[in-house]
Amino acid sequence: MPNLIYVQSNSFDPYFNLSVEKYLFDNAKEDEVVFYLWQNERTVVIGRNQNVYAECNLPNIAQLNGKVARRLSGGGAVFHDLGNLNFTFIAKSDCYDVKKQLNVIVKALDQFGLPAQISGRNDITVLGNKFSGNAFRKSGDINCHHGTIMINVDALLLENVLSVDPEKLESKGVSSVSSRVANLHDLSTDITVDSMIVALKDACVREYGKTEFDGNLTVGGKAMMVGTGSSVWGASGSMLKMLQALADDQRFFSSEEWIYGKNPDFSWRTKRRFEWGGIEICLNFKNSKVATAKIYSDSLYPNFISTLEETLIGISFDKGSMEKAVNQAASQSEEDVTIPCREIKALLYESINQ
Repeated sequence: MPNLIYVQSNSFDPYFNLSVEKYLFDNAKEDEVVFYLWQNERTVVIGRNQNVYAECNLPNIAQLNGKVARRLSGGGAVFHDLGNLNFTFIAKSDCYDVKKQLNVIVKALDQFGLPAQISGRNDITVLGNKFSGNAFRKSGDINCHHGTIMINVDALLLENVLSVDPEKLESKGVSSVSSRVANLHDLSTDITVDSMIVALKDACVREYGKTEFDGNLTVGGKAMMVGTGSSVWGASGSMLKMLQALADDQRFFSSEEWIYGKNPDFSWRTKRRFEWGGIEICLNFKNSKVATAKIYSDSLYPNFISTLEETLIGISFDKGSMEKAVNQAASQSEEDVTIPCREIKALLYESINQ
């Protein structure tokens, strides 16, 4: 039975909270599961491979004094305010169990008499409405599963700060992003952020066969860091080391280069939405070879997408070379990307002929 560590952030700053998550990920231990709860204030968080200009209504976000953040996992854009609660599970492969982790969320809702269900590729629904979107990240033997829990999110703000592809809405059979989601507080007035935190903590220890957490860590706020338990963090060294890592990563997550990237004009584009997510491939050429490439996607395969983007550079713009590039990127993936690989090659074949 793994050690179960509970971490809670008292900060509402997305760059700090993403830095804490990265630190927990980078310092994951054997025989340990970390359960981390956190909130961001007025923030749009986009997936690692998404186009910030296409996903966000940047003028509206600026007018609201909101923030834009880019996470390290894949998936789509989400809006966070203080009516939303975020959860993260981090564990090495021997202790990582997505079914068990999702069951923590389901069991927490059971306490309020609401029947939650796992739906589609990364959603959790209740009474047919989505209240949680999930995303995943893997590096070597370390895994991260995180998601949102909509409790009392401002639906008007959500509608005004996200720019959702109409094709994505059509694929879900809805007319707007707000019509597809539900606030849990509207379904049970007993559900608040505070009551949900209590329910989640209780559900987590029960799901892992324990009566309490083996360690607790609170970060952010005036105390900055308070912990108990044998495992606790300043984990892989001193507290000074952790504080320095958090400061460095906050600069990274808040940098314009990471959030916005480069958005050059491309001479060739193709895009399509599949069941596993949408993809847009943008290329520039020099001497009949790919000189620059950018791939935007809300898929749950961020490493595969990033590797494919790199693999396309320098190849000839023909079917054989494109096929080799996609196969090479797939061969380096730690995930099963058989279906995306096949469908991306079909899209490229079709587009090259046009």
